[in-house]
Amino acid sequence: MILRFFDTTKTNEFADWIVAEIQRAGAPNEELRANTKKKHAIRAQGINKNIVQRVAEFSQTTRLNVYKKASFAARVREGLTNHGYSPEFVRSFALDLIELIERAKTAEKKRPDSLTI
Repeated sequence: MILRFFDTTKTNEFADWIVAEIQRAGAPNEELRANTKKKHAIRAQGINKNIVQRVAEFSQTTRLNVYKKASFAARVREGLTNHGYSPEFVRSFALDLIELIERAKTAEKKRPDSLTI
């Protein structure tokens, strides 16, 4: 029972999926940001919808304690940093994900379809 508290297998897989989704969608890192702003802004809307949906599904199937949330955020930060994203973007994105998970958890209690970004 106590070992499940520290088991971050599912959260690590989900964090890796989020980093891969951002990479796959072509979200600009610092090198690309200067010359392709408009195209990436349009893609970001699609990324947000996809991530919001998956976060809602993930929060319904997986209980996250404090340790798992911290591990999840750290894994996302590390993955995005390794792909060349700015520290400001990485920090902001990780915090937004944690906030989205919290909102998904409270929206699930109220009404499952009430989650918006």
